[in-house]
Amino acid sequence: MTTNAPSSISFTATTPSNIALLKYWGKRDPSLQWPANDSISMTLNVCKTITTARRSLNNFDSFTMDGLTINSNSHKTHKIFRQLDRVRASLNVHGCLELFSENSFPSSCGIASSASGFSALTLASAAALLGTANWEELDTLGASRGVLAHVSRMGSGSAGRSIYGGYVKWTAGTSPEQQEIDQLWTDEHWKLSDIIVVVSSEAKATSSSDAHKAAWGSPLFGPRLSGVNEKAKILEDALARKDLELLGREIETEALELHAICMTGTPPVTYLTEKTSAFLSWLRSQRQRGMINAWATIDAGPNLHLLCRPEDAASVCKNIQKEWPDMRCIMDETGPGPSLISTQRSVKNV
Repeated sequence: MTTNAPSSISFTATTPSNIALLKYWGKRDPSLQWPANDSISMTLNVCKTITTARRSLNNFDSFTMDGLTINSNSHKTHKIFRQLDRVRASLNVHGCLELFSENSFPSSCGIASSASGFSALTLASAAALLGTANWEELDTLGASRGVLAHVSRMGSGSAGRSIYGGYVKWTAGTSPEQQEIDQLWTDEHWKLSDIIVVVSSEAKATSSSDAHKAAWGSPLFGPRLSGVNEKAKILEDALARKDLELLGREIETEALELHAICMTGTPPVTYLTEKTSAFLSWLRSQRQRGMINAWATIDAGPNLHLLCRPEDAASVCKNIQKEWPDMRCIMDETGPGPSLISTQRSVKNV
């Protein structure tokens, strides 16, 4: 199928990152992005990727970010262009694209920039190739939210969850073909604040993909897999009942378990820094004293996400900045998910 979307129309996808409450860790089949376990996440609102796609008059794709442009002629195997090929194949469409992307938050330091990045890339590209920014029309043309979620996860596993807003579950299933990504609740079900504490904005030394592989060598990984379904039930119950204390206890335990597996993997991977550990100890002390009502989770990096009620967010952030003035706080919250718009440009500028 060859589409006729005019090159004078740009399609912009704004897609948020997400924070895993139950972590996706370890892959049963990396080539098919088949995770070792189910995961549950909360879609964010402020930390997002904005990607604009338009049909190209050239016979190659191009991608621009942070002032750097690459094209598929010279970078054919780059992960961006491999993802574009997946989008075209899944929709059975042809055509080259120009893409422009930017993040609203630091990349590659454990705030899931790949989740927002690949979901935004997939959504914007599908819209540009099919020539519509209307979700219902996309669905009719074979680009339903479910299809987009599964194409997104092939670029980065957690990206599939960012296609939906609110609270999302990625079910691993008993085979790669039985994977499912579904919204559990919209963002209106329970609004939570997420204060991202940036311990370091430097790119992590070990990629998440490498750490996924190393996890299988940890003596703690088998016991994790045997108990992960029970964890999922507890987290879903906490979300359903809006029980912050139960949710908080579970996500902190889950995060520390993830990092214990990283540090005991083959080879071992260490994402937590001394400052991360010191901050977490301080947070627990403050919570025990009734000074802070927030709970932490940590992805593959040194930075923390503190979940709390919206009415407590300002005071939590104030306490952090008073005690840890060198740490940056990014205020975020449960978000509604991605948005998509089209913009008509003057043909003479094409």
